[in-house]
Amino acid sequence: MRKALLLFILAIVFFCSETQALWTNKTMMFGGISRSYRVYQSVNYNASVPASLIIALHGLGDDMNNFSGIGLNYIADTANIICIFPQAIVDPLLGSSAWNSGAGYMGYTLNAGINDIGFINALIDTAIAKYAIDIHRVYLCGFSMGGFMTERMALQSNTRIAAFGSMSGTIGNMLTNLNPGRHVPIIHFHGTSDSTVYYSGNLYGMDAEALISFWVGNNACDTTPVTFSFPNTANDSITVERYQYSSGTLESEVWFYKMIGASHTLLFQPTNDITEVMEMWQFFRRHTLATAGIPVQANPETDVQIYPNPASTFVNVNLPEGSNEHFTLDIYNVQGVKVSSEQMTGTSNIINVSDQGFASGMYFFRISGNGMNCAQKVLIKK
Repeated sequence: MRKALLLFILAIVFFCSETQALWTNKTMMFGGISRSYRVYQSVNYNASVPASLIIALHGLGDDMNNFSGIGLNYIADTANIICIFPQAIVDPLLGSSAWNSGAGYMGYTLNAGINDIGFINALIDTAIAKYAIDIHRVYLCGFSMGGFMTERMALQSNTRIAAFGSMSGTIGNMLTNLNPGRHVPIIHFHGTSDSTVYYSGNLYGMDAEALISFWVGNNACDTTPVTFSFPNTANDSITVERYQYSSGTLESEVWFYKMIGASHTLLFQPTNDITEVMEMWQFFRRHTLATAGIPVQANPETDVQIYPNPASTFVNVNLPEGSNEHFTLDIYNVQGVKVSSEQMTGTSNIINVSDQGFASGMYFFRISGNGMNCAQKVLIKK
């Protein structure tokens, strides 16, 4: 009896240790600052089967440990996902954690000097180096100020992320560059009774319906959506309507969940009629970088060859035989900023990355024109 009890206790301890081991708090140096983040690795993770990556951003004053409880880990256990929950830096004036999201008030932008765009991209690089990640299936989402930061990334650093999800956060009023440069698959949730980020009369950025109009216009969607009303089964005084906008292609999809009567909160079943993170995953799983219009080159031996990689001085860009028309080579850094744009002709081209002053780091070489549309990562080492 004692032996059986001891084995039972040991089994419980082992199980709890294994479960806890799936959650890991980590730090990394970025921009001269120690940045923290929390990782969930499913017990079903298999390095031979590349996983999707979801980066989820907490709201103003929240932290990575609390926000990691939104339920994405349960989805990850069945859908092969690595989840990362980054920690925002404390704003010195406000005294609370905040993203440099472009959401301002009375002319003040929280943490305006913090490079959160670069930090999020560095997290993607770190995840790819640590885990088997399907680079076509990287997603970003956030709640409240995390939603504002997600929208900023969708606007200014979208070449590595297949789809975006904002929950109760819109485009910040301090952002002036509203040109994403491509169609951006995006899903948005907003409560009509939100008293923090108002559904209309938003103090910190676009109103919810204005946000949807912006993305519908950017993505050249049909302005008449396909609508769906969720069964009102929960006794929560909230009803949910979904508006799906598209031009017939996945890359243009904009989904809007209008949560009538909902405040500044996340919805979960069975208390509510929907679970927001589950609805968001259903949207994300429809999208890859290819469907988002940014196909990462999968077969460079037969199509485009970019080498050496890593490179230090010169990068050769060889196009398929018979490519005699003009092409455009755009080079982006990990922050999504275009650092170079060149016109190329023919099948063999050489880029001098030393003369152009490229710093060491990861870059994306994107080739477009004459039916070509592909991108490859290139590591430059000085």
